[in-house]
Order: sequence, then C-alpha cells, then structure tokens
Amino acid sequence: MRPALSIVNSTVAAESVAVLVREAYGLSGSCTLHYRGTHDSYRIQHGDTPWFFRIYRSGLRSREEVRYETTVLLHAAMHGSDVAVPVVRLDGAWLTTVGAPEGPRDAVLFTGAPGVAVWGEEATVDHVRAYGRAIARFHQALANFPAPDARTLTEHELLDRPMQWLAPHLAHRAEDLRILRALVEALRARLGGFLGAAYPRGVCHGDLHGGNAHGDTDGVVTLFDFDECGHGWLAYDLAAFHWMAERAGQLEAWWPSLLAGYESVRPLTPEEHDAMPIFVLARHVWQLGYDAWDNRFAGTARADADISAVMQSLREHAARVSIL
Repeated sequence: MRPALSIVNSTVAAESVAVLVREAYGLSGSCTLHYRGTHDSYRIQHGDTPWFFRIYRSGLRSREEVRYETTVLLHAAMHGSDVAVPVVRLDGAWLTTVGAPEGPRDAVLFTGAPGVAVWGEEATVDHVRAYGRAIARFHQALANFPAPDARTLTEHELLDRPMQWLAPHLAHRAEDLRILRALVEALRARLGGFLGAAYPRGVCHGDLHGGNAHGDTDGVVTLFDFDECGHGWLAYDLAAFHWMAERAGQLEAWWPSLLAGYESVRPLTPEEHDAMPIFVLARHVWQLGYDAWDNRFAGTARADADISAVMQSLREHAARVSIL
C-alpha cells in the first residue's frame, strides 16, 4: 500500500467558514472565497457590512508573527490611522484555530475597507494623493511602536530569501544568476551598515503596491492586508507603489501625486529621496523571488519568458543608478 499523500495547502469550504464565523464571532451571512493567495481570504457579508476572514497558510507564519500583525493594526487604529482592524471573538480571543489536513492553521477576522482600489481604472489622481497621506499617517501612528523580533523587513527578508526561492529557477541561466547575485550584493552594501542606518525605520506595511488599499468618495483611504508588515525602512513602502506604477505604465501620472500626498504629512529625508531607486530595485528582487516561491512560473517556457522580462527590467534599473 502506498503511503498517504501529504497536504501542503488545503482549501476550506466557504460553508464551513460561515459556520465557524457564526459560532466564534456571532456574524451570520453569505460567505464566499474572496481570494486564494499567500493565505486564503473569505468574504462574510453580514447585512450591508463586508468582513474578511483570513486563514493563514500552515507553517508560513508563526503564531507570534500573526499576533504581531494584529497588535500593529490595533495600535495603528488607536492612533488615528485608517486600517482594516482585527475583530475579537465572542470569547475575547483574537485568533481562531482552524483544523486542516496539513495541520492547524491560525485565522483572524478583519473589518472591510470601503471604496475602490487606489490604482487601476477606477482610481484618480486624488485617490493616489490621499493614499500617500494614508501611508504617512500609518507610519506616524506606529512611530513609537516597539520593534520586536517577530517581524522585520531587513536585507534577509528583501534579498536573501528571494534568492533562495529563485535559485532553482535560474540553475540553467548561469549569466542571469551571476548578475542577480552581483545585484543583491550591491544592494546589500547600500542597505547595510552605516549607509542603511541613515534611512529612517519603523513599522512598514511591506506590500503597498496599491491593491491593498481602498479609497472612498470622502477621500478616506483604508489600508489592509498587512501580512508582509514588519520593522524596516519606511521608504520601502513607497518603493512598492513606485514598482507597481512603473509596471502599469502610470509612473509619471501617479508617482508625483503619491509623493506629494505622503510628504504633506511626513517629508522624506534627502537620504530617502536619493535611495528610492535602491528600494525599488530591492522590491523587484523580492517580487521575483515571491513569484518563484508562489509557483507563478508555470512551466519552463513561461518561467523563462517571465524571468527574462524581469531580469531586463532589473538590468535597466541597475544601469540608471549605476549599481552594477
């Protein structure tokens, strides 16, 4: 008899999530699988209000890391930042444990974020400017938040782990692997030591590409999906949007507005302005590694095409800042 197959990441039925949320939080309503990404998010429609129940992937986030995320959000909300906050259970706990074939998975219920995404067809320049202000207010709200070891955004998270994820995909592309390693070491030199210490640090969202925020008709922008949050360089949060705006062909239209909104609340230091291309490059490396980890390179042919496109973009960016 063959041994039982092991499960890496199962999908919980929406009907089961509806029962769990009703029993644990007292919320009833329709439940649908909203998004299956790094973790699984379910939309709970309770009356006119949407709530989102996230089930974290088993083995990816420790319970300490999940608790750190909830603490960051509660602190931000208490200090005037508009964020989707965790919701307490009927028994007073913040975390729910979901039994799954691959092992227990932590889960958290979050409030929704009204409005539309701050980038894309429905977004306006005013949305983007308000988004910049919202990011700066979040950074200010967390200015005095302690920096525990639970979550960080350092060279290890932004450069080393992506390289580990990418290595198998570049085994047959020796020149690309050489270039990428040289780029990573050059970035490490710019972000490490006394140079890196010149860039202000604090709690970052970690993935503010534009899709993790909604703006409403009153100009309020709510940030959500803090799965990548951690203590790191504040400028990296802006670089993530720069990276997305460039990919969308909207850099000239959106970037000045985001920057103007952000600096109306928290002016960047001269060092942060100068280092922005470095953080954008770091975001490129992280995203390429994440795509490899998330198995977005489906088949050798597509993988080669995707990697070639991103490597070309990396080389162009590196040339502009003379980092290689």
